[in-house]
Amino acid sequence: MLYSFDREFRVEYYETDKMGVVHNSVYFLYFEKGRTETMRHLGFPYNEIEKRGVMMPLVDQYCKYLSPSYYDDILTIRTFIDEMPCSKFNFRYEIFRKEADNKITQIAQGHNSLAFVDMKTNRPMRPPEWMTKILNEKLGK
Repeated sequence: MLYSFDREFRVEYYETDKMGVVHNSVYFLYFEKGRTETMRHLGFPYNEIEKRGVMMPLVDQYCKYLSPSYYDDILTIRTFIDEMPCSKFNFRYEIFRKEADNKITQIAQGHNSLAFVDMKTNRPMRPPEWMTKILNEKLGK
């Protein structure tokens, strides 16, 4: 693992389904929340990436559900970068729930991959040099 970043948040009512649990599709939004905050923390929020002519579409995604979460739960999304990006930028996630007794329970895990696309040509590209440079500086490579 090269890098990890944690973000704590509270489950909102609209994220739950009729059974009172967080709907399965919402976990992918949590992954996005973790990924965008991680990217921002590293120094390249998506709006900056796009200003530089690069899009990063999602090409692969997976989630394993381990335990349900409910309205008002306090969750932490931990986002991992395990390797420097090549043709894709891969992220791994773990989501934890803080219990009333302060015990921590892992409730989900997953991963996804984003490609790099040149906005002018709409063609795949390698990671931009400026991004690789920032990652090398931040991750001590």
